[in-house]
Amino acid sequence: MFKKLAKFIIFISIIVNCGCLKFSSLDTVYKKAVDAFSKERWSECILQFEGSLHLYKVYKTININCRLKCKSENHNSQFTGNIEDLKIFEYFLTLKDCLSQCQQEEFESVHMYNNVSDAILTNMQSKKPYEYLHLCYFEMNALPKAASAAYTYLVANSDDIAMKRNVEYYIQQPEVDVKEVIDLESEDYQILYKLGIQAYKGNNWGNTIANMEETLTDYLAWENSCRAECEHQSEQEVSPEFIVTIANNILPLLICRQKCQENLKPLYDSGAELLADVLNYLQISYYHSDRFDDAAKAVASYLTIFPSDEDMLENKRMYETLVQQKSFTERSEIVHYLKRDKYEKHLLNFFLKQDNSDLNANSI
Repeated sequence: MFKKLAKFIIFISIIVNCGCLKFSSLDTVYKKAVDAFSKERWSECILQFEGSLHLYKVYKTININCRLKCKSENHNSQFTGNIEDLKIFEYFLTLKDCLSQCQQEEFESVHMYNNVSDAILTNMQSKKPYEYLHLCYFEMNALPKAASAAYTYLVANSDDIAMKRNVEYYIQQPEVDVKEVIDLESEDYQILYKLGIQAYKGNNWGNTIANMEETLTDYLAWENSCRAECEHQSEQEVSPEFIVTIANNILPLLICRQKCQENLKPLYDSGAELLADVLNYLQISYYHSDRFDDAAKAVASYLTIFPSDEDMLENKRMYETLVQQKSFTERSEIVHYLKRDKYEKHLLNFFLKQDNSDLNANSI
């Protein structure tokens, strides 16, 4: 996880060491980019928007890493027992101190301000820079780059008809190779999954296993990062009642965490479906590699997700002739993922029922 930040830190450190940068501001760079676009300074537009994308990745990675780091640390209580709600209060106060210190140190280390306006964060999350960039590339006659920028924006904004037409225009141009038009923001697990499918179609079982195992690991890490990003909430609902204020802010957090899985659409409706698909490829590849114990583990994990899948139950009966029953153990990361997902969905349903009850009560 932390390795993804390294190249951005190196990038900024080089500039810092040359003495040409003091502290960078994502807000300032983004506004300069928009200004350059409005004044048709195309090369500057490209430079500033590309810079804003780099800074945003650094900003996001530092915040996510700090949140995950502070949650993973063992925060030992200074007191035994729990009196009223003091234990949970102590936990959040300790977490706040850890988070503040981590963010201050990390942002100072890359010479970057950590205050970013909610409006610009929203633009970055919706891939808005690519909407500008494809036009700037076009004006500079860099059509291959324009095509990928337009496609990147379209992936995140699939309902944008105008951008869909732009992509169709670009891929018809002789300078553009459709095979090289890519999503510039694609996640590692998406690339690994495609490589796994290619290896599977070629009956290359070793590469299929390697890529699908990495897909599984990287997807879980990506979703954890996405969930950590949800902890930035721009609009806080405040009530005179302390407990109501806390509850009001839990709901958007849970909704945001669940929405992380929407990144998988239209191929999959949930993270569980993707994981099941990967496990299916793994059990087939392990079987062809004569690794029957690993195949049995993949089968057991798949059935944890879809326990009544007849095809996989038949596979299990076949594997039972090849391995001992103890080989059918579920992978711990799959079990944890499903328990957490089920719990969150339960809490969301509870919140939504409560909201509906409140509305009905107020309407009486």
